[in-house]
Amino acid sequence: MKIPKNPIKLYLCLIFIVCYGLGILELVTGTGKFYHFLGISFTFFPVVMAFFTRRMTGAQGKFRLSLKVWKDAKSWLFSALVPGILIALGAALYFLLFPDEYSGIFRYGMLLGTDAELVVRSPLLFALVCVVIAAVMIPVQLLELGEEIGWRGYLLGFQIEKYGRRKAVLINGVEWGVTHLPLIWFGFNYSLDNPGAPYTNMAMMLVVCVVMGILFSYITIRTGNCMYAAVMHGVVNVIGELPVYMTHDMESGLLGPNPTGLITISFMAVFSLLLPVKMKDK
Repeated sequence: MKIPKNPIKLYLCLIFIVCYGLGILELVTGTGKFYHFLGISFTFFPVVMAFFTRRMTGAQGKFRLSLKVWKDAKSWLFSALVPGILIALGAALYFLLFPDEYSGIFRYGMLLGTDAELVVRSPLLFALVCVVIAAVMIPVQLLELGEEIGWRGYLLGFQIEKYGRRKAVLINGVEWGVTHLPLIWFGFNYSLDNPGAPYTNMAMMLVVCVVMGILFSYITIRTGNCMYAAVMHGVVNVIGELPVYMTHDMESGLLGPNPTGLITISFMAVFSLLLPVKMKDK
């Protein structure tokens, strides 16, 4: 097989082959081992593929990586606080629309393998605390560098050159979402009891990745540093896992309460729609 020298084509070929290859192996064997490996390695595949693409094509990434996010305090505050606030608002809307699902108890022990729980007496105060904790959860943000170096730090710059900013951001988000689909097929992030699952779950994940991809791409373009996208990504992954632990059935569906649902992602979606206006091609 001829190896493409175009960094866009090569990066996408590599990451799709790995993700879908593992998905097919899991589908054929049904052992759970390939799904498990895909799940724990998914964050690291993009940076690995970016490394191989760079080595094989000689194409350097367009955006830099600097951990010194404090040098641009405004961008850091935007990255660390805005996603958490938007998700908290979305979760609040979900529980307002479906009050019977709200338990008033945060079963945080599920995250630790225990039965520990906390009675939430002030939902507003609890949401504020969660937003702040997610903003400073640096280890998770550093972990998300794997995806952000690959998708936003490396691939996005070449796509902007080829398609222009707005189109590149949307294409990047769709392709990022497509790599998630083998995981979603087997029940990652969503219940397989959802109506139309796993196909509806996969469609919803594409929507979520496009919405979040716009945010992550915007801050990368604005700062020229993909670390801010990693901060955003880490915030989303921390606070985004919490709403479901405040439900009775402990399940996140196509509407919410986690931001992988349509209602909980709604505030972020509206906010993201405003950002392409700021990403006009120069």
